[in-house]
Amino acid sequence: MKKIITSLLAASTFFLADAQQVINLLTGEVREGSDAAGPVKTVETLDDGYLVTYEFTEAVLEKDPYLSDCILWKYPNFMVSDINGSPAFPYQNGWVDIDDYTPTIMVEDSSYMDYSYQLAPAYPPQPISNPYSEIERLPISPYSGFSHISLVETIGFRRFSGRRQVLFTVYPIQYSYEQQIIRAYTKISVKITLSDNTTGIEELKSKCDASKCSFTLDGRPVKGNVKGVTVRNGQKIIVK
Repeated sequence: MKKIITSLLAASTFFLADAQQVINLLTGEVREGSDAAGPVKTVETLDDGYLVTYEFTEAVLEKDPYLSDCILWKYPNFMVSDINGSPAFPYQNGWVDIDDYTPTIMVEDSSYMDYSYQLAPAYPPQPISNPYSEIERLPISPYSGFSHISLVETIGFRRFSGRRQVLFTVYPIQYSYEQQIIRAYTKISVKITLSDNTTGIEELKSKCDASKCSFTLDGRPVKGNVKGVTVRNGQKIIVK
């Protein structure tokens, strides 16, 4: 397995004058607004399964309205975790057809940039009750190292339109509580290997007109092949 890790520690502390700003994940440059480019998801069919690749170029930095030193790190079409006492991690659920196969899901390739920000704690879900009783939002429980530990997690299985699918969750950032560093991934490639059956792969592959099918995360097709990006503007990149 080939693994590519790109790292850059940027001194990106700045004063959030407005409620939202957009950060370029490849350069660290920040601009006012909230019109971040959405992540792109590419699904490539393989002889033994799929390679699902997520590419991220921008993120939205939203000042937490209650914690002035903290920010919420967001992406278009991504949700934010609501586990009380944990960091507010953005995440996205995905799925692919597997028929009667047994799937194995793992991260094949990844690249990231490190940025210095204090990530806000998650907002817990609030009950719908009468009278209304609010659940207190807790600070992040201290921990060592980077979390969320896994970039991808298997959720389970479902049947949709008569087809069996595996569901998984992708987490595009990790956070160091001690160092207050957000590790923002610019690329995550997830290999889904199908085994325990020898029929059906060609049927799955025939559902794409070409070997690669590219979509935005809200299901809109991307014209042409999605290619990698080169970091410019004098930024130093370390590739291992």
